[in-house]
Amino acid sequence: MWSQFIFTSAFASVFVFRYLRTVVSIFTFLFFGPYPIAENPKYVAADVTICVPTTLKSPAELLKCLRRISMCNPAHIFVVTANANIHLVEEICAANAIEEVSVLGVQELNKRHQMLKALEEVKTDITVFADDDVFWPDNFLTHLLAIFEDPAVGASGTRQCVRRNASVNVWNFLGIAYLERRVWNNIATNAIDGSISTLSGRTAAYRTEILKNEEFAYYFINDQWFGRPLNTDDDKCLTRYVYSHGWKIAIQVSTVIETSLEDNAKYLEQCKRWARAHWSGNFTVMTNESYWRSWRYAWGTYVIYVGQFQTPALLVEGVLFGLLYMALQNSSPAVRTKYFISYAIWIFFTKNLKMIPHYVRHPSDTRYIPISIAFSYVHGYYNILALCTLTNTLWGSQQLAELEKPKAETDAKVMPFLHASNPQAIDQELNPARDVGGVGPAI
Repeated sequence: MWSQFIFTSAFASVFVFRYLRTVVSIFTFLFFGPYPIAENPKYVAADVTICVPTTLKSPAELLKCLRRISMCNPAHIFVVTANANIHLVEEICAANAIEEVSVLGVQELNKRHQMLKALEEVKTDITVFADDDVFWPDNFLTHLLAIFEDPAVGASGTRQCVRRNASVNVWNFLGIAYLERRVWNNIATNAIDGSISTLSGRTAAYRTEILKNEEFAYYFINDQWFGRPLNTDDDKCLTRYVYSHGWKIAIQVSTVIETSLEDNAKYLEQCKRWARAHWSGNFTVMTNESYWRSWRYAWGTYVIYVGQFQTPALLVEGVLFGLLYMALQNSSPAVRTKYFISYAIWIFFTKNLKMIPHYVRHPSDTRYIPISIAFSYVHGYYNILALCTLTNTLWGSQQLAELEKPKAETDAKVMPFLHASNPQAIDQELNPARDVGGVGPAI
């Protein structure tokens, strides 16, 4: 009986430690409301400069991205690409009547250098960094800027989703699932104590005063991991800098942007890079910063920094299964079966919980549930693999040296966007997926 009590207590403790955040996240995700739009806002679109670093990997995506951004009427847009492709990007913008755009260049593609290049030119109070594969809804800036009514907020982000292809394949679905879960986690944690592991660089707004100074430039460009300079993980570096200088970071849930991820086997390389960034980013915070362990961010400490060690899922769930088995060893077969089935149902529920909003919108994607569950265990393997290969700081899915070469105007990927005489053909070439509605409920 004594051993049974020990195993029961151990099971209950591990179960609560692992799943408390899950239960709490349900309530915070459902009931956390958006930041309201003020009747006379402090900041409007004219107070915003957009900075878009691009490799010009996909001219179609860049053009649609710039179109959507320009429709939000910011003060100016700076596009930063390789020197060899400055003129080509200028021609694409001119041919498609995208105004208020300046194209800047760098000798070697490096996202951090590109961001700093644009930042030098910013003259507005708010700076927004946006990737070249994001697509904004109408009135996006109005919602994003509402967060800055709070003078303590230094940076803001928004909900995100992966573009769902007209013909969904398994890679497209896995990308959708990845971002749905990530957004759920970020909203739930940020709603409680303002903490967030990473303010996503896909689109994020900052008070210009925080970033436009020599201290930040030095900090940003000299960010290293194991003595190696980082090109990736710029958003993690920005997140650390904002928090370490006493500013708050907030998420606006009333609007959502669309993005694209690899919809082929290259998605696995992205997963490896994200997993390495997860470990290295969190370890850098835990080693170099103190804000993460303050009472102010106590919930974030539990969910983000302590919770990261609950991997791989197969191991943790296996331990729970073993503890449950030992706790029930003196019970009847019927009782054991009941508890094991209940535990299996709980695991199934938690594996699919964060995807419920997506399944409501797209019921046909429920056919991927078995693959989604299986990949959750594969992703645990990638987390361990990433932990063992943290010295790799390279991009997993892009060859930057190739992308620095000039693109010919006769390139089939470029030609349709240099002539605006047939806008319908251009729109067809862009192949726009649905533009996610500008506002909506949190799920």
